[in-house]
Amino acid sequence: MKRRGLFTMLVATLLVATLLIFLVAFQVRINETAIVFTFRRATRTITQPGLYWKLPYPIQTVTKYDKRVRVYEGKFQEYLTKDQHNLIVTLAVGWSIAEPARFEEKVGTARAAEDRLAALVGGSANAIVNSYDLANFITTTAQEFKYPQIEAEIFTAVQDEALKQYGLKVAFLHITRLGLPEDVTEKVFARIREERESKAKALRAEGDSEAESIRAEADRQRSDILSKAEAEARVIRGEGDRTASKHYAVFKRDPELAEFLRNLEAIRRLKGRTTYILTPETPPYTLLSPKLKIPGAAETKTPTPAPSSK
Repeated sequence: MKRRGLFTMLVATLLVATLLIFLVAFQVRINETAIVFTFRRATRTITQPGLYWKLPYPIQTVTKYDKRVRVYEGKFQEYLTKDQHNLIVTLAVGWSIAEPARFEEKVGTARAAEDRLAALVGGSANAIVNSYDLANFITTTAQEFKYPQIEAEIFTAVQDEALKQYGLKVAFLHITRLGLPEDVTEKVFARIREERESKAKALRAEGDSEAESIRAEADRQRSDILSKAEAEARVIRGEGDRTASKHYAVFKRDPELAEFLRNLEAIRRLKGRTTYILTPETPPYTLLSPKLKIPGAAETKTPTPAPSSK
């Protein structure tokens, strides 16, 4: 009985100690931030995780907030550009609670925080979009494209005001969708077509100019090659004429021998299976004539047959 009573007392003591710990201690997780209220007035802000102490309720109470980044994407909003064109834009914002005390005082809930952010983003976007032309959003020219710069300006404006007014840290801001009214779309497409046609004309003109240069260079090289070839041909013809003149000098001394040699060369060059009908009087076949006289050869008399004896 004594042991049972001792055990019961020990359990009761542990329960009371646990209850007291829950009343005077609290834990802040790594993804949380907390505010300690003393008689409903914020007296301490905790941003680091760990175990902390407080006075028991109702003297002190603790409110915890999730400090992870949340993403809020607004609805389509219509803005006016500097050159008086309507532009429909959707922006997404990543935000978290940076200053719990200010957040609790100015906002209170995540839904209210997103409502405040929507108004803040809309006002900043309207002022910044109004300072740029439509071509800075939609263009084919890299120099006119200012999309990243516009996003950065809206982000900076929203980031500073969100922290100062509501204790919110804006981690990022992006333009997620971009739309145009029908009349603006037609004008944009017309402008893009004009830009593309202008670029195409410039490229065609550049190509024609380059082609003309290539043709002129080719003609010049052709003329140079032909001139060199003609000069070389003249040299070769001159050398051939000089060589031939030596042979002609030999032939002049014996024209009959020259004619005989030309006929022999002509017979040597005859090739193929062509059929010719020729007579011994047709050069070079005069060489086959029984009346042929070989230049330089001594004449031989045909022996007279001896008379037959009867």
